[in-house]
Amino acid sequence: MPQLQLISELPSHSEAAWNVTFNPTRNLLASCSTDRSIRLFSYTLPDSIIDSSPNLPSSSDSKPVFSLNKVIETEHKRTVRSISWAPDGKTLASGSFDSTVGVWEEVIPSSDDENDDEEEGIFKPPGTEGVEGKQEKEWECVTTLEGHESECKSVAFSSDGALLASCSRDKSVWVWEVQPDADFECIAVMMEHSQDVKCIAWHPHEEILASASYDSHIHLAFDDPDSDWMIFQKLHPKLPANPLTLSSHSPSSLIHALIPTKEEKEADAQLDVPPLEEDETVWSLAFSPDGSYLASGGDLGGIRIWKRQGNQPDSQWVEISHLAVHSRSIFSLAWSPSPYNDSSTNDLGFLASASGDGKIVVFQITSKDDGGVEMKPIAAIKDAHGVSDVNSVGWCIRDDKKGLGILSSAGDDGSIKVWRVISDD
Repeated sequence: MPQLQLISELPSHSEAAWNVTFNPTRNLLASCSTDRSIRLFSYTLPDSIIDSSPNLPSSSDSKPVFSLNKVIETEHKRTVRSISWAPDGKTLASGSFDSTVGVWEEVIPSSDDENDDEEEGIFKPPGTEGVEGKQEKEWECVTTLEGHESECKSVAFSSDGALLASCSRDKSVWVWEVQPDADFECIAVMMEHSQDVKCIAWHPHEEILASASYDSHIHLAFDDPDSDWMIFQKLHPKLPANPLTLSSHSPSSLIHALIPTKEEKEADAQLDVPPLEEDETVWSLAFSPDGSYLASGGDLGGIRIWKRQGNQPDSQWVEISHLAVHSRSIFSLAWSPSPYNDSSTNDLGFLASASGDGKIVVFQITSKDDGGVEMKPIAAIKDAHGVSDVNSVGWCIRDDKKGLGILSSAGDDGSIKVWRVISDD
């Protein structure tokens, strides 16, 4: 049975860390925080990953090496809540509680150095920027997008990088068209949610946008050829939760992380937690890599799976599964392609969840012949960030497929950690 192995504890933010995301084309990991900074960490993959096809490493295999690359002191006036890389890896968007969206790109700082002219025409091999002794680029905010009236909670680039979406406490979802020279044009403002919009997620292959809200609904929107951007379906979670069960052959580490002890049960029983007066908030969303399924996480700690019923842009989605996983809100979900070399057509990859109960859980998801899915817990960590909430998880998903199975997390303690799924020794 696989396990989660901690491979790096990175320099912490001075306040709560909210989001982590791997660059899809470069060896960079980004994080953001209440301290209003964005941190970039560079990493080197071991030769065993670079020179071979993806598969799970063992605990004794060489680990990736991470180091702090850059601290971007943003111009945001409040918490940086969300960050998203463009698919080409050259642009980073940031959403802040100051209601703005920042767009960041690497530029060569202007200089009055008289020797600069001597550098013109000199060939610089790709990838040498930022290396000691070479001309170093700086990350600068090239555009600030304004329009939201309250805290921006989430930002995300579409799969082709042509669109950027943002959502806010002001109940709105905005879609921006990316144009040359860091120009962004707002092409849609959707006000269909009745409460704070917590999260947005793009379909991995199509221009379909999902948004999740405090109003207990998930909205699915697309660009109607006969009209403008519109909501084509409003999902409302309904299925009761099935309990999470483990076989007697499950490893002790998984049982320890997922099954509460007698003392924990007694402590929970003593907590006077009033029941929710409203339906549960939907905090997190993640599409499956093939785009056929959508996972959502809410206040009650369950993961719901929704299945697409056709191949048209406005095909309907149906809730097919609800599994009780965490004891607190699920703040983040991340879905990765399978790292197995021999994965079958039924293998839907790895789904990771992060929660206010301090746990990170990894599931292997497979489709079943009856149209359902199997969610098999394969690895879990209790107290991943000590006593702090785990606010975000993000898989290493690169164009070259290297690094599959590597996962980063961010916590209320400000720390950024990197894990990997390893095989059973």
